[in-house]
Amino acid sequence: MSAGAAATALLVAVAVSAGRSAPIPVALVILGAIYAVPDGDRAVPAPIYGSGLLLTAELAYWSLEERVAARVLAGAVAPRLLGVLAVSVAAIPAAALVLAAADADVSRSPAVTAAGAAAVVACIGLLTALARVRSGDRTPA
Repeated sequence: MSAGAAATALLVAVAVSAGRSAPIPVALVILGAIYAVPDGDRAVPAPIYGSGLLLTAELAYWSLEERVAARVLAGAVAPRLLGVLAVSVAAIPAAALVLAAADADVSRSPAVTAAGAAAVVACIGLLTALARVRSGDRTPA
């Protein structure tokens, strides 16, 4: 494990133990970059690695929610765990499809590449905003 990966894993552990959610997406983006940037030839295991990051993020947020007893409904653990695992497993073929589309020989221009990068950043921003709204909307019944 590289020093960067160890540092980001420590960041996730500290965030969870401190009860803070903000460092989690930052750490996972760094872990993804550490994986993808040095070697561009990691096509086959990339969907599995991405699914592992997705599972890590969900379990980290879940562990933060477990700290507040009023947020956890009785009997919700097993269905939620199955849902998390199902999404993680379903992400593998979805990521493989995206990877296959990315490997297609299509002419690219700097403008199209910039638009794609902007779309990725917008998606991450939207997911972050939805995660914050989701955590703020929960009220004990």
